[in-house]
Amino acid sequence: MRSASGGPRVLLRRLRETMAEQVSAQERLDKIVVLIAANMVAEVCSCYVLRVDNTLELYATEGLNRDAVHRTVLSAHEGLVGLV
Repeated sequence: MRSASGGPRVLLRRLRETMAEQVSAQERLDKIVVLIAANMVAEVCSCYVLRVDNTLELYATEGLNRDAVHRTVLSAHEGLVGLV
């Protein structure tokens, strides 16, 4: 199955370009989840970060409510993200 935005090489090029941009870390993560969602033709793509207290904090999302970013915290074994 081919992705909507050109396949893995195009995604890697776009990710590399995004990583090289002079923007904040948050803006970079926001762009990355949008790129991945578009490439995978997915309605939702989210990035969770494992914190020192063994919880997962939502850092960026495409397709979920963006007001939940930095407000949503899951235990390390909670939800689908805890299974990965």
